[in-house]
Amino acid sequence: MINTIYQFLEILGTVAFAVSGTVVGINHKLDIFGILTMSAVTAVGGGIIRDIFIGVIPPSSLQSPFYIIISIIASIITMLVAVITKKRRNSLSILKIRQFYDVILILSDAIGLGIFTVVGIDSGIAKGYETNSFLIIFLGVVTGVGGGMLRDIIANQVPMIFRENIYAVSCIIGGAIYVSLIPYLNHSVNMLLAIICIVLIRLISEQKKLNLPQIEY
Repeated sequence: MINTIYQFLEILGTVAFAVSGTVVGINHKLDIFGILTMSAVTAVGGGIIRDIFIGVIPPSSLQSPFYIIISIIASIITMLVAVITKKRRNSLSILKIRQFYDVILILSDAIGLGIFTVVGIDSGIAKGYETNSFLIIFLGVVTGVGGGMLRDIIANQVPMIFRENIYAVSCIIGGAIYVSLIPYLNHSVNMLLAIICIVLIRLISEQKKLNLPQIEY
């Protein structure tokens, strides 16, 4: 049962990040290959970085193409929806459609962020680092933000983690809550609680335009 829930969350996170990568690729007018690459990098990039840190070589997503295939399928479906939407829209609805895609980008990114932060922490625990809270939370943050960071770099923009909203901080808070409650809560309940916490912090910070202080001169 736990393995089923865990795999479902990994697939959901992969789809969510693949959609966000596809939307960014479309917004930057990449060709189909570029969009598919952007989708796959966003979906599995964080996991690859995490695996390198914990010594899983080749990284698990390259040993088995399952999650890359999932990301490609999700990307193709997203592109088809975008093409159908474009054919049906009129000049008055362009702004609304653009706003819709912005919402999809933010929501999918938040869901992927929450899920993969927890997945990254569990990967560290599975490797025997459960007593090193700093390390497993770090692995969770890297897994959560790594794919989005690579996505933004490919898109030639400063990664979200460095420029806007409470992004990586939401992973740190949710990861700390998850690790702290491991001895006290059922694993599945704890996972869902941490994911919801991260997603809510990310979405609220976006809605309220909350940012960490910046230095101006």
